[in-house]
Parts: sequence; structure tokens; C-alpha cells
Amino acid sequence: MTKLIDIDSEIFRGAPRVNLSRRAIVTGLAAGTVFPFITNCTTNPATGRSQFVMFGDEQVASMAASAWTDMKSQTPVTANSTLKNRVLHVWERTLHGAEGKGDIAAGQNWDVAVFDTDDVNAFVMPGNKVGVYRGITELTENDDQLSAVLGHETGHVVGRHAAERLSITTLAQAGLAVGQIAITQSETLSKYGNEIGALGGAAMQFGVILPYSRAHELEADKLGVDYMHQAGYDVKQSIRLWDLMDAQSKGQRPPEFMSTHPDPAHRADELRNYINAKGYAIV
Repeated sequence: MTKLIDIDSEIFRGAPRVNLSRRAIVTGLAAGTVFPFITNCTTNPATGRSQFVMFGDEQVASMAASAWTDMKSQTPVTANSTLKNRVLHVWERTLHGAEGKGDIAAGQNWDVAVFDTDDVNAFVMPGNKVGVYRGITELTENDDQLSAVLGHETGHVVGRHAAERLSITTLAQAGLAVGQIAITQSETLSKYGNEIGALGGAAMQFGVILPYSRAHELEADKLGVDYMHQAGYDVKQSIRLWDLMDAQSKGQRPPEFMSTHPDPAHRADELRNYINAKGYAIV
């Protein structure tokens, strides 16, 4: 049975967590050291979007390195040379599309693994690690659709989504820690500390982290279409891909507001509008 999986929790097992004592937080606030990274906003040259990033690419790659090693040792890699060559060919052509736009520097080394499982998924890890599952290659009907998958993963790299998501999560954790201190110091609120803490955690998850993740997915979809177009693939097939994903995953996915990923039908609509707006095709 095929399934959709989310790799994010594995990628950041080595990520820092905010776990400060009350004294450390109060002292840090007074000294201005608890949120010194609040102004760490940069403009991404590929997207033109301002990003809050408090971790460098090398830091994030280091955090992901052990997860990649474990994945390659614990998940079977395909022995099908035809399948592997197909994935590598489409990957290299799509990557050249990103290089042609100037979003990826030419000559970078990439570690691409094709895993022999039914999982309908692909992922990219910081440090130029790319994983593709046999299940997603079997779902795709042609190389154009596979390019949409791999272009999307390239979009995550160009968008610096891993570093941004980790930064937002760390900042949100710090904010919750400060809030908990304020609650415990209030006679009125302290007796409801557990309940308020649970609500705060839910608000962070559904109001901050998940919306950011879904926005990243849509941004990566559109960057991927740019790279497909630049590489000479049929961008209309990116819409067909999400129609297939929609049919395959019905009944298996949570409501969109509870998910790290937008609904497939939503993604198809966004891509349709984007392709028309860019003039890549009329769909």
C-alpha cells in the first residue's frame, strides 16, 4: 500500500530546542539576549521575499547529516539501474534549469538516492541530499511529471525553506517559554497554566508553523515550474501531477489546516494560475 510521508521531523532531530529556566529568560530579556535574532531578516534573491533566518546553511546541513546517514542505512536503495538512471537524468536536466535561471550555482555536488519503497514521496535535505522513493516514480506518468517533483525539491533548496522553518520554530518555542514565565507570575493565570500552555502550543502549531510550511510548499511548486520551463519540460504536467496526487491520497490526508502541505487540488489551482500568469502555457 502506498503512503505519503513527511520527512521534516527526521531532518531536524539535531535541531536546538528552547529550554530556558525562568532566571535565564528574565535575565536574558533584561539584557536583550533572548531574542537577539529577531532582526535577522534577509531578502532571498530568487524569490524577492524577505525571510527570517537565524541559522546558516552549513549549520542546518550539519543538523540533517545524521538523519541522511540513518535513512540511507535503514531504507533499501533500488537495484534497478533503469529506474536510477531515469531519476538521475531528470534530476540533472531539471537542476540545469535552476542553474540556467541563476538560482543554483553550477558545479555543486549532489547526493541523490532512489529508495526502493512504495512511499509516494521525495525530499531534499540541507547539504544537497535528495531522496526519491520508487512509489513517486510509479505514480508519475512521464518524465515531465517527475521533473515537477524534482523541481519542487530544488525550489526548497533555493527558497532556503529548511533554515527558515527551523528559525521560525525556534523563535516560536522561545516565545512560548517567555509566555509561560508570565503566566506563572500571575496570580490570576497561574492556576490555569497547563491549559493556557496547551492552547499556546496549539496556536503555535496551527497558527505559525503549519501555515509557514504550507506557504513553503506552494513557493517550491512555483519555483519548480520555473525550472521545468527552463529545462524544456512541459509545465502543464505539474498540474496533472497534483491531480494524480489528489486521487491517490483521498481519505489518507488530514484537513489542510492540520497539514504541513496544502491540499493537492489547491496546489493544482495555484499552479494553473501561476503558469498562465507567467505565460509558460495556457491552461
